[in-house]
Amino acid sequence: MFDLHMHTTYCDGKNSAEEMIISAIDKGLDTVGLSGHSFTPHDVSYCMSREGTESYIREVRDLDEKYSGDIRVLTGIERDYYADISNGEFDYVIGSLHYLFKTDKGCCDIETVPGKAAAGSNKSEESGAALWTDVDDNPDKLIDFAFRYYGGDLMCLAELYYETLEDIVSVTDCDIIGHFDLITKFNERFALDGQGRVIDLYSESAAAKNVRLLFDTSDERYIAAWKKAIDRIFEETVIQRCGRGDTSEFAADDSLTGADRNILHPNRLETLGLLRAGDKPVFEINTGAISRGYRTTPYPAQDQIEYIKSRGGILILSSDSHSSDAIGNRFEELKHLTQITCS
Repeated sequence: MFDLHMHTTYCDGKNSAEEMIISAIDKGLDTVGLSGHSFTPHDVSYCMSREGTESYIREVRDLDEKYSGDIRVLTGIERDYYADISNGEFDYVIGSLHYLFKTDKGCCDIETVPGKAAAGSNKSEESGAALWTDVDDNPDKLIDFAFRYYGGDLMCLAELYYETLEDIVSVTDCDIIGHFDLITKFNERFALDGQGRVIDLYSESAAAKNVRLLFDTSDERYIAAWKKAIDRIFEETVIQRCGRGDTSEFAADDSLTGADRNILHPNRLETLGLLRAGDKPVFEINTGAISRGYRTTPYPAQDQIEYIKSRGGILILSSDSHSSDAIGNRFEELKHLTQITCS
């Protein structure tokens, strides 16, 4: 059993790299992958610094050697869409999207792009208005961003999120798609009242209020957005693995597998002997929001899991643990959701 998504004190985790490894050994894992948050110049509040990244790589390599008789330790990275790093020294890459930028994607008609924001700031020098928001920090930020730039239409945020994810593979050169529907992190626990204020549904005061979901996942716009993103991720993976510039010929033909195509750049997890991916993308079934009390179900949602399976995608379990006690959380219970071809 392996768990390839976890964080340490090098970024926003609570435990050291060695403490995470020892816990993984105690839990009976065969392979553990540490995956620190990549450096993002516009927001350094949670990620590894450039210098810290170098120290992280050295320490994890040393720990792999130290515990080689007990467990295999891999040096991974969770590379954000807006990261400023190279993948060269990492064993594998998780591609994730943690931010929404004010761009011309989705419903937004404003042309500001991330490069216009000063590093470490989310403010426009001209107006002082926020250019970006975290997707998963807190729901109030999402709501404020929606009202500031989208007239309060949260579905526009969902469309922007999934449209950005469409090229996560080509932008990050990732081996694993991280927490695909992170935009819905707060959907179970928080809602909006009649005045557009965020209400914590776990509080007693929320019981008597008329509330609505942050994101209606049954909305046709929402479903169309995530399906389009998944379809594009499959197409981008063929390009990434086979080096083809045009996937239209076989994008709709899922009967063609890696065995029928010339795999020039295999998934790093395949090179490591963990699974066989061929030209199919690998998505994680991420239990991180469960262990932190935001969700009762993993990322991605069940209908998204079924859609990925129907297209032959690979699904692996990961804990996205930020503390040693969360490693492998709910893996036994959720292993039936996975879809893995072993090497």
